[in-house]
Amino acid sequence: MSDRAAWLGEWCPECCAAPGARCRAHLRKKRPDPVPLIHLARGWRYRRCPTCRALPDEPCRTPSGREAARPHTARLRRGRRELVRYQVWAELERRGATSASVPFSGRAGAGGETGTIVLSLLDGRSVEITPWACRDELTYALEAPVWDRFGSFAGQPRISATVTWTAADRTVVIAGRRGGERFEELL
Repeated sequence: MSDRAAWLGEWCPECCAAPGARCRAHLRKKRPDPVPLIHLARGWRYRRCPTCRALPDEPCRTPSGREAARPHTARLRRGRRELVRYQVWAELERRGATSASVPFSGRAGAGGETGTIVLSLLDGRSVEITPWACRDELTYALEAPVWDRFGSFAGQPRISATVTWTAADRTVVIAGRRGGERFEELL
């Protein structure tokens, strides 16, 4: 799985959301409701195609070698190694972590960025994971609620917050400051 923030630079093949916009639930409504999660199909360009073996950032190919009109259906689905939200809990438990916190900040016009991820272990220690140095599937999955909730931060005031994953009660909470006000959301 690639950096989910980059997914927002693409049109969503599932709901036709524009680049930078959040995914939508229903196309037929006048004002479609935003979906709380980015559609997995949106990251197709960053996956290898299992049908034609096209590499990431390459278009799908037909059997004759020409560029396909659209990406293959298999490329629009979750890849074998991509973690989805319900698998994050199992991965945190496997690593012996009780919680994980992901600090982030962003605003309209500047986009967003995540900081160093901190895993709190069972024995009381904590492990820091620098996202730009260690890019495994867990880091992408832990950062996903930031991009799912705020997209490219279009129309948002300055936001500085932390996403906290708690393994004991399996909750994900975003808490911090939006503009000058405090906020807390349970996802």
